Amino acid sequence: YAVHNGADDNASGTAGVIELAQKLSANRSKLKRSFIFVTFTGEEMGLLGSKEFVNKPPVDLKKVNAMINMDMIGRLNPESNTISVGGTGTSVETDSLLKILEINRPYKITHSTDGYGPSDHASFYSENIPVFYFTTGAHEDYHTPSDDADKINYTGEVAVLDMVYDLAVKVSAGS
Repeated sequence: YAVHNGADDNASGTAGVIELAQKLSANRSKLKRSFIFVTFTGEEMGLLGSKEFVNKPPVDLKKVNAMINMDMIGRLNPESNTISVGGTGTSVETDSLLKILEINRPYKITHSTDGYGPSDHASFYSENIPVFYFTTGAHEDYHTPSDDADKINYTGEVAVLDMVYDLAVKVSAGS
């Protein structure tokens, strides 16, 4: 047996949720809507946590504008310098909003229109909620003991979070 610290999967996304909550809270005057910040467990066992959330939501799901998922956002590869965003076809606005926000970013963005996929956003899309799924991609350390903090690209993660923050503010404004 070996310790699997999971620095990228799932710690990078969890750290991203905490940082995003802090930054949005500090700038709440810019927000036109409320946010719910949540992390889930049981993803690999069938999206257990996110399915439970949508089955017993703390608010009416019809009031939820979008779900922003950050899963494995800590390993931005400096050579490819690419972030993948899934769910860009889950509403009329998602792809065009993302194209506006990606201007002048220090990395490239690939778009995937699908709202289903191997992460918790799929539970929300199954309830017709638009989703944005941010990831810096899989790597050789995925689900191994070598997924450790020394391999996190902290500058890259901050760059991802800057875009997620800008997206959250835009989604909050309804534009």
